[in-house]
Formats: sequence, C-alpha cells, structure tokens
Amino acid sequence: MSTARVESRAGKPLKEAEYMRIRRRYAVIFAVAAAGALAVAGIAVAATTSTFSFKFSPSTAPKTTFKAGGLFTDLETHYTNPGNNVPGGAVERTQIFLDKNFKINPNAAAKCASSKLSGKTMKQAMAACGNALVGTGTATATANGLFEIHGCVLLFNGPLKNNHPTLNVFTRVQASNPSNITCTNPANNSQGNATILLTGELKPATSPYGKVLDVNHITQAASFPLEVFKTTIKKGNYISARCNAADKTWRMKTTWTYNNNKSATVSKTQPCTVG
Repeated sequence: MSTARVESRAGKPLKEAEYMRIRRRYAVIFAVAAAGALAVAGIAVAATTSTFSFKFSPSTAPKTTFKAGGLFTDLETHYTNPGNNVPGGAVERTQIFLDKNFKINPNAAAKCASSKLSGKTMKQAMAACGNALVGTGTATATANGLFEIHGCVLLFNGPLKNNHPTLNVFTRVQASNPSNITCTNPANNSQGNATILLTGELKPATSPYGKVLDVNHITQAASFPLEVFKTTIKKGNYISARCNAADKTWRMKTTWTYNNNKSATVSKTQPCTVG
C-alpha cells in the first residue's frame, strides 16, 4: 500500500510517524473545541425562563377618571435545575410594573402588619387581617425537582414602608408529597403545613408605568423555588384604571432576578375601550 507524500511548512517531507502524531494532536484539539461548543449550547438550553400575562377587568374605562376593577396576573418560571442553592435555580426578586393609568388606593382597605400573618393558617390570617384582604390566588413551588408543592395565596394591604404602600403576599402550602390543598373559603380553611410570607413595596416607576410592586429577598422566605403565582387583586376601589393612552392600550411588564444575579423581563399589553 502506498503512502501519500506529506511535506512540512519548510517543504521537507515528514516521516510517517511524525505525520500521525500531528494528525492525533489536531484530532484532540477539534474534539475539545466540539465539547466546548456543546457545553455552551447545553447551558443556553438549560437557562431558567419566565413568562407573564395580565388582564384588567373591565376593559372599558373612562378616559380621564378612574373606574374600579380587578387585575389578574400570571407569573410562571421554569427551571432545569431548581434549588435555592443552585445558581439560576430560584427567583430572588420579582418586579411587577403597573401601567401609569392604573391606580392603587391603599386607603380602600384596612392595613395589616406582616407580624400578624407569620406562621398562620389561612383561617388564622383571615381572623387577624380579613379587613385588609385585597386579593386571592394560587401558587406552586418545586421541591427541588422532586415533586410539585401547591399553595393558596392571600394578598393583604400592608402598612407603609419607606413611605410607600405595601402588599403582604401570604401563601399557605402543603409542603409534602402528595401536595394536596384546596383554596376555597379561606376564613374557615386550616389546610396546609407551611406558610411563605413575602412583602411587596409599591414604588414609583417611570413612564409608561406608574408604579412597580417590588418583591425582594424571596429565597430568604421560601425554602423552595417558586414556580407559578396566579392572583387577582380586587377590593372596592383598591385598584382602578382609566383608558387615557392615545393608542388605548394598557402596559405592564415583569422583571425577574434569579439567584445568580441574572434577570429576565417580559412586557405585555392589553387594549382598552373608552366608555
């Protein structure tokens, strides 16, 4: 069998053994490069992702004056490797930006301090702060991927913090497998075996937003990564809206900051009608 003549850069022929060593060396280099590319691709695929949607009802509102209504929001986060101690495996902060044509009236309900809610059941929380209730909902968390934890959310109007209104986000969960809990009739509901209590501070925001509900230090309060929060705020004129934008559109966005300091933002819109 004949062997092709191979020359070095100097034009001199290479011995066959030397030629094979060079081939093996380049094969190793290409293999390492390919492995690196696959690793980077894997990281991109494995990134934590979050989604957001909202709906204000009714969608018909006056142009200049505010009309009371209800605000539904759905925040969801999906992890490939969940865990409070895993970088990127948990949400640390959530900032929900409200359209400047939405208005929050903290005087529409009583105010309840978080100390009255800590460690309480839904029944106990309602007995202590029922007059401050401004919203309800459901939530899920992940037991670091082992099983899904289900919970019930109660939103209570809170006292001022840094001269800003606050919202106490009370979540009662069943942190065992199977995680079964119903959220009906919270005033007489003692289900669940753990309580997560978060506080959102309602801060000023720049146009086209008016306020941002800033919920920080989530992993300090929640032992497991939070996945889904679906809530509706509705209590008299606690939240109201007008259809004042030139394009008759309401705007909201949510920014999530994960426990690796990376963040993601999702913006959404809803058309409104003047009436």
